[in-house]
Amino acid sequence: MSLIKCPKCQNNINNTTAFCSQCGYSINNNSNASVDKNPSNSSMPKKQNNGCVIVLLLFFGLLFIGFLSKKCSDTEIKTHESNASGFNIPLSKKDSLKNQARIDSINKKEKIEEEKFLKSKAGKIHKKHPEWTKEDCINISNNKIWIGMQYDMLVYERGRPDNINTSNYGDGPQYQACWHDYNASCFYFGENQIITSYN
Repeated sequence: MSLIKCPKCQNNINNTTAFCSQCGYSINNNSNASVDKNPSNSSMPKKQNNGCVIVLLLFFGLLFIGFLSKKCSDTEIKTHESNASGFNIPLSKKDSLKNQARIDSINKKEKIEEEKFLKSKAGKIHKKHPEWTKEDCINISNNKIWIGMQYDMLVYERGRPDNINTSNYGDGPQYQACWHDYNASCFYFGENQIITSYN
C-alpha cells in the first residue's frame, strides 16, 4: 500500500481508494485516464497493416484494365475486318442503285451467253445430255478426243464402233473399241467406260 496525491486537491490518499476523502474526486477515472495516456499500457487493438490488400487490389485492377483493352482491340479488329470485306457498310441510295445496275448488267450478259450457247451445236448436245459439262459438249461438237472422255461421248461423235474386243488380265475386263474410218481408230477403256488410251 502506498500514498498518492489527489489530482484535484493534492490531498494524500491511499492508492487503493476509489474516491478522495477530502474533495470526493474519483481516483479510478483519473488512473484509467492516466493509464490510457500511456501507450505501453493501452488495451486498444493495434492498427493492422493493409499493404498486402492494397497490392492485391492494384494487381487485379491492372488485370481488369488489360482485359478491357484486349476486348476493345478485338472489337476494333472485327469491325475493321467486316468493313474491309464489305459488310456492315451502309450504302447511299446512289451507290446502291449503281451496284444493282452492275449486278443486272452481269446477269443480263450471263443470260445472253447462256442463250447463245444453247443455240449452238454444243448447247444442243448439252440439252440432250445435261450430265455432260459444257466444256465436254464444246469438245464433242468440235470432234475432239481426249484421255478421260466417256465411251458414250465417243459414240455420240462417231456412232457405233466397227468392232469391240474384250480382254481380261486379272484386274477386270478391258475393252477395245475400233472405228476403221478414223485416224485414231482404237480406244481402250474399263468397266467405268472412261477412255484410258487410244491409237
